[in-house]
Amino acid sequence: MLLRTAGRTTNRLTAFTRLTRGLTSINPPPGPIENLPSAHNGKILKTHFTDESTTITFITKDSPGHEPFTVTFNNLFLRDSSRSEKSVDPKSGQKLFTTGHLVSDPDSTVPKQVEISPDSQSVAINWKDGDHYRYSLDFIYKFKGSTFVTDALRNTVSKHKPVLWDKKTLKGHMEDLVSVNYDGFMKNEEQLYKALTTLQKYGLALINNVPKGNEDAVKDICERVGPIRNTIYGETFDVKSNITTTSNIAYSNLALPLHMDLLYMENVPGFQLLHSINNSPDEAGGVNIFVDAFHAARHVREQDAEGYEAMQHVPVNYQYSKDGHCYYQSRPMIEQYDSNESNTLMGNYEYLIKRVYYSPPFQAPFTVGIYEKAPETNTSKGKVTERFLFRDFAHGIGLFDQFINKAENQFKIKLPENTCVIFNNTRILHARTAFKSSDRWLKGCYLDRDSFKSRLKYLEQKYK
Repeated sequence: MLLRTAGRTTNRLTAFTRLTRGLTSINPPPGPIENLPSAHNGKILKTHFTDESTTITFITKDSPGHEPFTVTFNNLFLRDSSRSEKSVDPKSGQKLFTTGHLVSDPDSTVPKQVEISPDSQSVAINWKDGDHYRYSLDFIYKFKGSTFVTDALRNTVSKHKPVLWDKKTLKGHMEDLVSVNYDGFMKNEEQLYKALTTLQKYGLALINNVPKGNEDAVKDICERVGPIRNTIYGETFDVKSNITTTSNIAYSNLALPLHMDLLYMENVPGFQLLHSINNSPDEAGGVNIFVDAFHAARHVREQDAEGYEAMQHVPVNYQYSKDGHCYYQSRPMIEQYDSNESNTLMGNYEYLIKRVYYSPPFQAPFTVGIYEKAPETNTSKGKVTERFLFRDFAHGIGLFDQFINKAENQFKIKLPENTCVIFNNTRILHARTAFKSSDRWLKGCYLDRDSFKSRLKYLEQKYK
């Protein structure tokens, strides 16, 4: 067992340690990368710590150039991440202390001992407040802070990279879209995982062979993933022509433009499900149209950097005021993850784009950038200056609108009866052509994003 005192460095690959505080031990080169054991085909090589930080050097098979990688962690982060029985309730898994308590007791974040495990797969730290926890190589690797792309790239929702698509691309993957039927989805976890993987990649998935006559199937499908998101339209809703309902244009037989749902709410539903109960192929109209808004956003970024930037800042207002409801929200069209050296590369845009918000039917008047400069104006100079940002925004949204309305970027399908489509409500734009049939009936509901992410992550870990 290797013991460390404050300011001392130990190396499992050397025959001696230097006892001087703050010095690093001398190391021979690590062995062949092919011989590295277990987690991520890697091992921890050495550690060094002070009262403020702990430095860990490790090597993995996917390290750039097969070179050792060194990371220095703030000790507050490490102590706060402890999952020991003193720090976390073993039954609930919930923390038994606060970060603020650690800050108010500085000794609690100072290591007494640090040691590398005999198999080089973890680092055990004894803290001055009596806590003891073993930090695995998996943990160190996950929080390494590197921007080189690995399976442990931080802040990625899923290991399945989104595939940005146009009509040609999506039709080339139709086998993925329609590969799961209702029974498999409901009874087989591997089939469920397959469908959710498709949904993660393309933002769209189809569930076939829904039992005819099962009007609650959309609810069952949704709850297989997570709880239904209840909204002002109820737990589920019926999309069919109803001349007595005026609350939403969807409840008519009119054409619907490309849009996303419920953007006038603060917490926008992550996914929408639509089950086709009656949708005769012999009746004209009622064709569903889907477009990948992530692909459209990338197109704007490639064509007009200033317009794309403005679309991240100019707030677009949405409203719904009817039947005793009064909703109003403002949000930019494009939301990104925090930038790093990896996701800002054009080839990794799928890791940068987070959400798109676009819903013209419920759009309220703009409140930013709407004033022009004139000698007689009394508008404040700051408000007038916003016109430049708004002009960039207008050019960007023009490119976006042109892109999504080109047939080559649209996937059109008259949703077959006994089929359920699931789509990402902040990635996939949807529309519908007008129809005449009074029998057309699609039943829908919403699912929150967190429920989808949780179930997908669980299945990724189970079937990795």
